[in-house]
Amino acid sequence: MASKPPRDSELEAILEKVRQVRSFDFRSYKRATLQRRIDRRMAATHCRTRTAYLALLERDANEVNTLVSSMLIKLTTFFRDPEVWTSLEKVVRDMVRKRRPEQELRIWSAGCATGEEAYSIAIIAAEALGPGLPGTELKVFGTDVDEAAIAFARRGVYTAQQLESCSKERLARWFVPASGGYAVRKEIRRTVVFGVNNLVSDAPVSRIDLILCRNVFIYLDAELQKRSLARFHFALRQEGVLALGRSELIPFAAKLFEPVDLTRRIYRKDGRQELTWAPQDRVIHASEPTEPGRFPPDAQHPRDAQRVLLREVLDSHPCPVIATDNEGGIILFNQAAARLWGRTEADVSGKRLVSLALPGLSQDLLVEQSARVKAGRSEREVGDGTLKLLGAEPVAIRVLVVPLRSVSADAAGLLYVAHDVTTLRSLEQNLQLANDELNNANLRLQSSNEEMRAANEELETTNEELQSANEELQTTNEELQSTNEELETTNEELQSTNAELDATNRELAHRTQEMDALSFCQNTIIRALSEGTVVLDPTGHISTWNLAAERLLGLTEREALGQVLWTLSIPALSRSLLTRIRKHLTANRTLRQEDVSYQLPHGGRGRATLVAIPLIMDSQVLGAIILFEDTTRLNSLTQKNREMKERLKT
Repeated sequence: MASKPPRDSELEAILEKVRQVRSFDFRSYKRATLQRRIDRRMAATHCRTRTAYLALLERDANEVNTLVSSMLIKLTTFFRDPEVWTSLEKVVRDMVRKRRPEQELRIWSAGCATGEEAYSIAIIAAEALGPGLPGTELKVFGTDVDEAAIAFARRGVYTAQQLESCSKERLARWFVPASGGYAVRKEIRRTVVFGVNNLVSDAPVSRIDLILCRNVFIYLDAELQKRSLARFHFALRQEGVLALGRSELIPFAAKLFEPVDLTRRIYRKDGRQELTWAPQDRVIHASEPTEPGRFPPDAQHPRDAQRVLLREVLDSHPCPVIATDNEGGIILFNQAAARLWGRTEADVSGKRLVSLALPGLSQDLLVEQSARVKAGRSEREVGDGTLKLLGAEPVAIRVLVVPLRSVSADAAGLLYVAHDVTTLRSLEQNLQLANDELNNANLRLQSSNEEMRAANEELETTNEELQSANEELQTTNEELQSTNEELETTNEELQSTNAELDATNRELAHRTQEMDALSFCQNTIIRALSEGTVVLDPTGHISTWNLAAERLLGLTEREALGQVLWTLSIPALSRSLLTRIRKHLTANRTLRQEDVSYQLPHGGRGRATLVAIPLIMDSQVLGAIILFEDTTRLNSLTQKNREMKERLKT
């Protein structure tokens, strides 16, 4: 057997950091895949060396989570690779046909990521079971190491893009519209149980008819592949089926299982190899021929194989387990304990437990209570403790201490088993609060009963009043019927009135057009007048200022419109003249002022006639109009005419 290439120390340090922080052990994954994932994260975080990236992981726990997510590939869709699913439909129909009526059909989707594959096989199984909704006869287990992916799968809501490979008939039958996409029908969701499970270290699901583990083995090295396949062999029932990814051609699988469809990587457990749930090395040799009566090299004696199996069971147990010898030295430290206290078995093996000062294990438990169990004065002792984890909520544990005995029942040491009772503590607190609330509720209930009795008497009185009110309502109903008839008559009248209003609106529209034309003509005439024309509204604001006014008074229309006449400085109108105009218009009197001297815009003096007329209609003042007529030329001609007459006389 070829020796393994030397391990990259920096890469191993990164994997160890991930294992310590997130309890994910990637050390048996293919190094090329891990290196690509780490290199991508180094490029994204601008770390030029792995030493720099390891330093980033030391100070940033979020980057550890991001790295783990990038290593856990979640490339999956509903009914991915239709040819494989067609073959699986035939396999499932065959299982349904052969199963006993009372037998449960159990399916395991291992490495299910966000749940699409688990729901897909559940839908196929439900269709194979026939009409009606699936009940207790179907159970699908979906497992993955990524807690976030499992949480997403439990929600069971997917976008239209994720359901592209799902036919319209299945989409309509097994999904319902939901916010953000479609939700798996609750009838299917009840048959699927999701949970976090590590194929390498956790116990497998048992008594399984069909296992789907697609595109997971391509990331594992050969030894880990063999170890996982042996676990699947242990989990499957006789004649159970295993489906791998189409790109996962593993020769070892054909040694353990009978190929059903090798092109699509579908195998059946045919009984050629009967394996126990074995550790890595024993699985590697499980399909290799051995001499009759002999065990594989690492298990030459059945008792050795049993010890290895028991150790594997202890490492797969979710509760931390520590065993010590009679001197207090640690002789067993399972994987759950290593994850809880962040120390490997190699770190603590042989050391005295009391000297390690592990958080959550009190000195009273390790010394006095342990002494009582060791001396036989107590069969078991229990101690409570709390672990404060960095960046997480404190964990409450309850540690059970029992004697560890040898095969001959002699005292061999002590066994410490820790249980996570954080939820239990929380439930106890919640229970106490609930009891207090219940007592208060009982007091309020007694008070409410008294109020209810009083309210009952009031209700009886109210009932009599309601009977009287009912009679009044019947009378009112008759009146409403009469009113309804009147309203129908009124509605007909309103319809007739509406028709008249339509005719009136058309006439008003015609009149409006005429008024618009008339207004246009009026404005055109005013602008064409040779006299300066100024129109004021009732407040003295200028509403009209024609071209002649611009020429004679020296202000443009833009400067004058909207301004109060009395506040403007107009060269042609003196302040005294403006005051006089204002007094006459305020008194609603007409003012005519002839031979008004004013300054011409181009220089010189001119003469003009000014007329200010208030606009009054039915005693309502609408404003005023001021006419300013230039008489300079007329006065000049009149003067020349007078001079000529005097010359003729002389």
